[in-house]
Amino acid sequence: MDVSAFLITRNHEESLAGAIRSVAGFAAEVLVIDTGSTDWTVAIATELGAKVLPFHWQDDFAAACNEAIARARGEWLLWMNPDEELEPSGIAALTDAIARPTACAWQLGVRQLRHPDDPASGTLGYQPRLFRRDPAIRFHGRLHPEFDPPLEDIAARRGQSIGTVHANIRRHAYLSRPTPDKMRWVVRLLEKELEDRPGQLGYLIELGRNLLWLNDPHGHAVLARAANDLQARTTDPSPPTPWIGSLIEYLLTVSPEQSLSPLGRAEARLLAECWFPTTPPVLWAVASERFAAGAYAESAALLERLLQLGRTADYDDPGGFDPDIIGAAAEINYGLCCLHLERWEEAKLSFSRVVDHPARREAALRGFRLAELKRKPQRQ
Repeated sequence: MDVSAFLITRNHEESLAGAIRSVAGFAAEVLVIDTGSTDWTVAIATELGAKVLPFHWQDDFAAACNEAIARARGEWLLWMNPDEELEPSGIAALTDAIARPTACAWQLGVRQLRHPDDPASGTLGYQPRLFRRDPAIRFHGRLHPEFDPPLEDIAARRGQSIGTVHANIRRHAYLSRPTPDKMRWVVRLLEKELEDRPGQLGYLIELGRNLLWLNDPHGHAVLARAANDLQARTTDPSPPTPWIGSLIEYLLTVSPEQSLSPLGRAEARLLAECWFPTTPPVLWAVASERFAAGAYAESAALLERLLQLGRTADYDDPGGFDPDIIGAAAEINYGLCCLHLERWEEAKLSFSRVVDHPARREAALRGFRLAELKRKPQRQ
């Protein structure tokens, strides 16, 4: 069965070649929907045999994705970003997956790499990236394209399934460096998305966080609106959107002088425990807030949970995070909590686990020596 891979590009000369080459052994055609590149993107894509389709940018990623669907010839479509690569070890599994007649779509692992020199690092989440060409499948969303209607609804109508395949996409997240110009562009798309479809809580939270990144104090008012909308849903069994985690992080760190939110830190901690017990960035935010408040036992318990998640990899990935918060950083901070709690042996053990970590060695040695010094008077 033929597969069409498609990418939406604009000035991606730095990463595009790797993306195209990675799908060459799987996709019969590669479509590059170019939205106005002024660098070597188009030349690179053409040289590598991709079909370049110029597309007038409309401040709408979904429109570009739908153009790719309309122009694709393959029975299956693989959605890739220009800063990603399909790992070759999964191609055999993908080939088997698309041969299943009852499959509508497949989720692939997306590994968010944080360091260019360590391809095995980063967190792993799953996204529906491979789907059957179907007239009902379309996208909406100016910034974050989503299937509309949901793939689950289409699969149910067709008597088909959505599965997970053992194949990974490697995303070079370190290439997506935020800049003021890029963040202003993101804010513009978020504002247009909210004009198109008001009431989307996740986009409202993302808008507020990005405004604050730009040092725009209006972000506090936007996040207060989001918190106000959330108040009526705090008894829901699950969060209305994963972006609630980002709102919780804000509520735990914003100063009382700046906050306009009707929800405070205590409410944020309760929501974190209820809705995000296995989401590392949210747990890290709560652990940090508890440490700053001097609640070292509570912070230590949360850090222990983070370390356990790191060992089992049984966590929810909201879209990539620094793996250090379930590894070396969590270990160091757990050791610091143990120092405050006068649990000297636990502190020493924690620091010893990261003494060989290049970025944490100095802090680990300092903590270990302090635990030794504090422990000696008790032995005498």
